[in-house]
Parts: sequence; C-alpha cells; structure tokens
Amino acid sequence: MKTTKNIGISGVDSIRIGEMKICDLPIAESAIAAQQIPLSEDVERQNKIADVLRGYPTHKVGYLTSRMHESELNIVKIGEMKSQQSVLISEYTAQITLCQFRDKQIALIDDLDVDKDAKIKQLFKDFPPYQVDAMTQQIIQSKESIERADSVIASEYNSIAEMRELKGLCEQRDTVLRNLNAQVASA
Repeated sequence: MKTTKNIGISGVDSIRIGEMKICDLPIAESAIAAQQIPLSEDVERQNKIADVLRGYPTHKVGYLTSRMHESELNIVKIGEMKSQQSVLISEYTAQITLCQFRDKQIALIDDLDVDKDAKIKQLFKDFPPYQVDAMTQQIIQSKESIERADSVIASEYNSIAEMRELKGLCEQRDTVLRNLNAQVASA
C-alpha cells in the first residue's frame, strides 16, 4: 500500500484514510469514499462562501450606487445655491453702492435750500430706499452660507470616495461568490 502525506494540501485532495489517498485505497473502500467526495466538495464550497461573506462588506452594490448618485445630486444643488447666494451678494453690493451715493447726494443738499424736500424726494425716486445695514447683514449671512456649503460639498465628496471604495469591495465580493456558484444578492 502506498502512503502519502497531506501536509500543505487543502480541500478534497487533503483527504486521507489511513494516510492513503482515496484513489490509492482498495476498490471497495475507494468506491465508498468516492461517494462522499461531492458532500465534502460542497462543504468546502460553503466554507469558502462563508469566508467571503465574513471578509467583505455586506452592502448591496445597487444601494451604494444610488447613494453616490444622491450625493452627486446634492453637490449640484448646493453648487446652485452657492451661485444664487453669489448673485444675491452682487445685487446687494450694487444696491448698497447706490444707496451710499444717494445718501452722499442728500448730504450735499444745503439745509437752507428751498427745494431741499423736492430734491430729496427725487433722489429717493431715482435711487432705491433700501436699508444699508440690513443689506450688509444679508451679505454677511450669504458669505457664511457659501462657506458652510463648501464644507458640505467637501463632506459629500468624502462620502462618495468612501462609497466608491465600498462598492469596489462589494463588486469583488459578488464576483468571488459568482465564481463559487453562490447566490449573489440582487441590487
């Protein structure tokens, strides 16, 4: 009888009965042992599947894809909001400049001028009667809003990067599971 060691061999090939491979056993014992090989192969496949499922994230690829798409849409919306705030800052800055010009023109009118009230009234018609302090506060708030939006965009990009990494791992997991003829969770 031929004896062989199974050191360094894994899987079904490592099965030994009395230090003999299945193919080296006597015919009757070999036939009985050969009948058990499919069960052993299935157990080995199930163990590999369990190892894969333990070693990879449990997320579904479709979920991660939709979350990345949602984050990308958030970035676009926040970018639009930043543009709107920039336009608002430009408009308010122009209005403040006009109001300051109006106030300087009013200050230049002599108090003894008989048409003073008519000139002031005309200046208020020609230039908007906005409150400069309120508009300045709105500009400050808009600038702060833009700064906060920048940090939100940065965090969204970080989230997308993390989800791309997870998605890659999940796709790799699904490929390994398909190679093992295991059922892969649908998107």
